[in-house]
Amino acid sequence: MPTPDTDIIPTLTHATERDVDLLLVEELIASEEFLVWVAARAGWDETPSTWRVLHSKRRTRNRREIDIFVEIESNSAAKPAVILIENKLSEDEQPQQAESYREELNRIADDCSYSAMLLVCPSAYADIHREFASKFDAIVSYESVAKLLRLRTKSVDAELGRRVAFRADLLDQATHKFRRGYTPVPNAVIGSFNENYVALLARLAPEIRPGRSMLGDARPDESVSMIFDHGQSLGFLADDIRPRRFAHELGRNQDHRANYVAVTFAGWGIALKQIEDQLLADTAGTGFSFSAKPATSKRPNPGLVMSFPARPADNQAAFETQLPMLSDGIRSAQRLREWLRNNQSLLRGWKQAVEAAQVGTYA
Repeated sequence: MPTPDTDIIPTLTHATERDVDLLLVEELIASEEFLVWVAARAGWDETPSTWRVLHSKRRTRNRREIDIFVEIESNSAAKPAVILIENKLSEDEQPQQAESYREELNRIADDCSYSAMLLVCPSAYADIHREFASKFDAIVSYESVAKLLRLRTKSVDAELGRRVAFRADLLDQATHKFRRGYTPVPNAVIGSFNENYVALLARLAPEIRPGRSMLGDARPDESVSMIFDHGQSLGFLADDIRPRRFAHELGRNQDHRANYVAVTFAGWGIALKQIEDQLLADTAGTGFSFSAKPATSKRPNPGLVMSFPARPADNQAAFETQLPMLSDGIRSAQRLREWLRNNQSLLRGWKQAVEAAQVGTYA
């Protein structure tokens, strides 16, 4: 039988979070060895007799989804063990997401012999989002799963070995966001622009901290958004009212694109029509505006964007010639940040209005 050509380069981009979801579900269903290994990471160390695995199990209490739900029967216990798995590739946590998992565990506790919640993510994600990760009972890294899969290639037949190796490669693609056989080349011009912007930010608004994308090598297709570290920059806000994104959108130097500084409140956009009058009344005279993308099946709860206009800039043009407009943008970001700090009671009221509107939406 001919050997497959492993030098073929797929044209698909790097693996996504859903790709990893489905990989984990398949392995948990098909491989008892993998199931036992994952369960042991979560603290359950028995021999399974039967098990079932559900993907995106929707909860009826607060309409959140459990990424992966694992229920394991054993001969040693009358009730099943349940493991709830949250898979995170790069997206920030949603408000009260870990707490939602914990609430579900508490709800089903009487029906289980053992229950735990597990976070599966790249090791770098757990390092960056330590507070969120610490709320789970255990963490399994993408890297450890890939390592386990590669070890299995030595104990299975040739065909299955190639399948398992491919799955390990897929996890590498997800972790490092690269295409097989393709290495993106940093853009020196964009990299220099980012360095200058970070230095200007440190001088004008040191309380606003740069995000990872502003500090790493700049890729050719790099977004022209200066995405700040919202956790550090807005750390004075409680988790449930803290925006998930804080950014200066440069707009590719074109007026018709997004040119503003903005924060995005996760999941609040679905209620924009119902609460827009309240938002505008509470921010009258500030110049802030509000928007949200339409809800879709993929993103049923869009974010609410609170923005303030800024002049467009070009991250592939000379930084010095754009210094005045970039400085104005940073000062606008500073102004938005201070408004949030000084109006936390209004933010709390917005959250309550969103929740009330969502009840009406789903009724």
